[in-house]
Amino acid sequence: MNKKLFEYCQRHLRLLDHGRFKESASFRRLVEDYNVGCIKHGFFYFEAEDKLHLLNVIKQQLNGLRLSDAYPQKLSRVKKAQHYRNEKQGAIKVSENFVLVNSLHSLCLNQQTTNISALNGLGHFIHALDLKTVEHQQIILVENLAVMANLATLNIPQELQAALWLYRGDTEKHKQTATAATLFRSFQKTNQLICFSDFDPAGLQTALTCGATQWLTLAQTSDINIILAGHEQEWFKQVGEKNYLANTAQLSAHISALFATMNNNQKTLKQEHIIAHALSLKLYPLSD
Repeated sequence: MNKKLFEYCQRHLRLLDHGRFKESASFRRLVEDYNVGCIKHGFFYFEAEDKLHLLNVIKQQLNGLRLSDAYPQKLSRVKKAQHYRNEKQGAIKVSENFVLVNSLHSLCLNQQTTNISALNGLGHFIHALDLKTVEHQQIILVENLAVMANLATLNIPQELQAALWLYRGDTEKHKQTATAATLFRSFQKTNQLICFSDFDPAGLQTALTCGATQWLTLAQTSDINIILAGHEQEWFKQVGEKNYLANTAQLSAHISALFATMNNNQKTLKQEHIIAHALSLKLYPLSD
């Protein structure tokens, strides 16, 4: 159990043996991932046996921790190695709190400029907590790692030539990290935030929910019909994302038109397709 969920349980459940709360993402995770309580008609319910089960889960996963205890602070491998023979056990990942950034020309961060190597690379890993200022007007959140290695081949608007590109990170369940997303949102007041994601319902949902104000995507929507071998599968898999866009999200006129293009053609394009075919890209406002 991660620190965020543990402390959520501390705030809401530590002093109670049973109760009812309004449904939340954290309560849904308790039900889905730990089989604690149940959700009915928009409310989370838990009984005495659920509280006991929760305490046992915490005890097993966090080495005997109780809800009244502070969440254990993990150390780096190097700091663990100062005192323990096994430097890996209980230590944070080496990449924890690091994010991958790149630019076409130079990195302008913390009032310093770093030139980009002429050699093709993925970018620079930096410690997110050390990043205080970004002297790039735009920060572009990137969905797929292939983009970071191919920035120079992207057919982007001239105004984005000096942008900072930030890799979102791997979102597989066992690797998911909120570091890049949190860093991205932290610059909402000082920088223009843009999302560059796949041209599909999932990519559009990411753009709408990540904190960006603009979506970087196809300039010519007819490009969705480029000739590609094989059958379209992603459009038909993304049922939840399509439902979100159709029934929950508030779409601007521009974004509604882009979603209609996907709907009418029942096709998607990945960022790798956009790179491989040098498709022109354009910025669209995410709200009216």
